[in-house]
Amino acid sequence: MYATRIGRLFLKAYNNKFEKNYTAREFFEKVFIPLFFDHQKYMMTAGNSPLENPKLSWEDMIKGKKPFETLEQRKERISKMIKKIESEKADASIAIGYGVMDNTAATSGQITSMALVDNKDDIYFSWIGAGLGIGVTGALTILFDHSQLLLDIFEGWEYYRLYLEKIPLMKGNQINTWNGRWIEHRYSQDYEESDPTAGFNPLEATSSGLFNLATISWVDVIFKIAWKIPMNNMMGYLYNIGQTNTTIGFIPFKLQDIVRPNQLYEKVFGLPVFLKDRSRITKLYGTAIGLRIACQSGAIGIPAMEPKGLRAFLPTSRGTRKISCKDDEEQRITYNTYLIWILAMLNNEKLWDISCEFAKCLQNYEAGAKKARTDRKNNVDQLLDSFTPKQFIQNLIPIINDEQDIKEYENIGRIVHEMPKDNFPYFNTLIRFQYALLNK
Repeated sequence: MYATRIGRLFLKAYNNKFEKNYTAREFFEKVFIPLFFDHQKYMMTAGNSPLENPKLSWEDMIKGKKPFETLEQRKERISKMIKKIESEKADASIAIGYGVMDNTAATSGQITSMALVDNKDDIYFSWIGAGLGIGVTGALTILFDHSQLLLDIFEGWEYYRLYLEKIPLMKGNQINTWNGRWIEHRYSQDYEESDPTAGFNPLEATSSGLFNLATISWVDVIFKIAWKIPMNNMMGYLYNIGQTNTTIGFIPFKLQDIVRPNQLYEKVFGLPVFLKDRSRITKLYGTAIGLRIACQSGAIGIPAMEPKGLRAFLPTSRGTRKISCKDDEEQRITYNTYLIWILAMLNNEKLWDISCEFAKCLQNYEAGAKKARTDRKNNVDQLLDSFTPKQFIQNLIPIINDEQDIKEYENIGRIVHEMPKDNFPYFNTLIRFQYALLNK
């Protein structure tokens, strides 16, 4: 599995940074196992491996209803695990992400008649790599192919262990969820090197009385990664391991595109407004389709960040939804987010000013109607209801016939005619929002 490659990439970076020369087995035994499994509460599930005891209930043990395993019992399990790795062929019972030997089982996979080399290092690396996955909402884990990011995730391991030890009612086995929460915190602008956990509160109470790690939205963590590591494409491998294994596959994350809406929000509305709105606009991005469906496009960029509710305002052949504006703070942030996402999709900042000026032009045109006449309002409504460039240009004609100065209309007609057809619904919706905001 890909976790093996991530484990190998990480260990190379770890050895370089800390001037070590660990082999995969040495790191597994001296660093990984002591942190993850040589305690009463584990940091990750151990699957069907000898490290796991399926007869024990973690909830009962945490609540004190049943005793935890003793130190001697843990040592015995760890010893059995090492022995099994060294003496048996790799399968799902000892290697993360591998298939089971029974080719009829739900988790069978990677079955071949070829005689493959049984590399023991790959098994150890699979555990190390799996411990570096970032868990996000939607029950997905992401493995990123970036050495510094992996080192920063590793930095959070010791703090997860500290939290598990100092909070008796905290559940274990959530390393991937922890990694997502940790990186979002670690890459925040207010992160304090001298006090790494200052302001960090990733826990939520459950109905059973225990404390759980709240899973983070993919947008929250990817925004922070993109801000910290502003590279164009970062390759991510998305998967889920459970009773059955799910693989989404390799997906490039276009980090420079992902930060673009925030940059535009700050530029258009000003830094003070952006800082005030930032936490709320982040919650809107990526809510329209979800990460799994967004992966179907082959990359994660601006389209994946579409805010929920915007699509209802896009023009269609069945008509368009009326945009009503009111003096409401929540609506202001929502509409601003819609506008900025549309502008980011259009990838042309000039269209912001053009849409504003054209909206004013339409407002002035409608205001020039004689009393008790609705023809100008009808002309504007018909224009803004256009769902194709051709229809938009045709609906400009009645307005042009009423006007003396037609330069602005000719300019907008040329822009609509020359832009890609896929961009027109966004541009027309941008104009409609600008027009509605002017007339609220």
